[in-house]
Amino acid sequence: MTSEWNGIERRLERLKECLLKLAPLANKTSDEFADNPYLRDIVERNLEVAAQACIDIANRIIALEQLEKPSDAHGAIEMLGKVGVLPREFAGKLAPIAGFRNILVHEYLEIDWNEVMKNLSRLEDLYTFMEHIKSWLKDRTR
Repeated sequence: MTSEWNGIERRLERLKECLLKLAPLANKTSDEFADNPYLRDIVERNLEVAAQACIDIANRIIALEQLEKPSDAHGAIEMLGKVGVLPREFAGKLAPIAGFRNILVHEYLEIDWNEVMKNLSRLEDLYTFMEHIKSWLKDRTR
């Protein structure tokens, strides 16, 4: 694969690594996380990196396709829906992960654990994102 696609592939691999770490924790209760700060750290960090991988992939596709650059990361994910890389409705559903990533990075002193749990329960969306991106890559590299 050429270097122009390599960045996307590396980020897909990193996203997959995060999901593999998060999957066994998705069924844990809030009480289990309250009792174990190490588990909370694992979840927070891997959700942050997973969200960042999605944002980075979206921005790379926007650059490769020479699309109009959105004003923020939320818009970058939505742009993938506008141009057919992702189904439009799915892109709208996934785009708020950009704001969640910002909370994890910038508001780390007051993270709403209910919001973390909500995002942890939506791992399937990240797997779906990966599949759509892999399909897009496959179409571009034939």
